[in-house]
Amino acid sequence: MGTLEIRKLGFALGAEVSGVDLTQPLDDEVVADIRRAYNDHILLCFPGQKLEPRAMAAICRRFGELDDNRHSPELRYADEPDVILIANKPVARVGREAAVAVRADLWHTDFSHHERPTTVTFLFAQALPAVGGDTMFANTYLAYETLTQAFRELIDPLHAVHDYSLGKLYANSSPEQRARSKALNPPVVHPLVRMHPETRRKTLYVSSKVRNIVGMTVEESRPILDFLNAHAASPEFVYRHRWSVGDFVLWDNRCSLHVAVQDYDKTQMRSMLRCSLLGPKTGKLEKEDHR
Repeated sequence: MGTLEIRKLGFALGAEVSGVDLTQPLDDEVVADIRRAYNDHILLCFPGQKLEPRAMAAICRRFGELDDNRHSPELRYADEPDVILIANKPVARVGREAAVAVRADLWHTDFSHHERPTTVTFLFAQALPAVGGDTMFANTYLAYETLTQAFRELIDPLHAVHDYSLGKLYANSSPEQRARSKALNPPVVHPLVRMHPETRRKTLYVSSKVRNIVGMTVEESRPILDFLNAHAASPEFVYRHRWSVGDFVLWDNRCSLHVAVQDYDKTQMRSMLRCSLLGPKTGKLEKEDHR
């Protein structure tokens, strides 16, 4: 792997990377090694880092075009819009009033409700509760590959509607915020099964934000979607990350799901800096004839 020291963290996915100081500029060889490593392991953890928003954004830009978070304006930093703060309690971002708390407590893949969904997410642990606050990640390559051939043939041609309004952040927002969020985040359609552009492996593209399968009603879709979401989160496909302050973790959303475990004292702060890479346009806005 060249300059990186790699230690596997889980059977299904996950590896720890040492020998890299992210406060220093990354040369092209290291960037290429990191890309190969997350293609192999889906998730990488760089422990013991010290990053501020601007420095984090600079590192993340080495891997592609960053999302400027225009779809979530209440969460981004005014002076560094490519970075958002994920916190379990309302926190004032630089130059902004305190925003609502964010709890990603349902299995999902980041920004699947966008036409250009996230490819890679970067998360840096700033503050953590004394106990708990882990994140679980699931390998959706394995989830797809362990389905029967008959079921794979059934779902391969299907598309699904991803709807931001199914999320808890939307549900907990004010009427004014909901109206603004719906305008910024209209429902989009993605394939239910996608081919990863680099590894060429097929992967399930499911999420708690999938409303229905195109051409089916919500009621008709529900048994299939419930089965796929439950199957994707089977224990044998999951790695549970126990955070430490200073962990810089990146993962590939094209072949994984994740959920923040709510097993901690909510009076204690859990806050993370996040950047995300914009992928190519793979989704289409939902048309009126989609059920």
